Amino acid sequence: MNLQTDKIFSEKLDNNDPLSDLKEKFIFPLSNPIYFCGHSLGLQPKSTSKFVTNELESWANLGVEGHMSGKDPWLD
Repeated sequence: MNLQTDKIFSEKLDNNDPLSDLKEKFIFPLSNPIYFCGHSLGLQPKSTSKFVTNELESWANLGVEGHMSGKDPWLD
């Protein structure tokens, strides 16, 4: 592949990216739409809130029993 640095070439690569649909699954910060930070958790998946809320509800409703009980026990 002959790599180039112009915008048209970049857009062509983006348009042909087989993983481009995954972009819709993440939250992009308004302050930094291009996210290059290698030592972080990365972009937050949109589904994160649902999973965290479920665990907090299990903790609230089950307390210590959440280790072995509930929809998604914390221990095997």
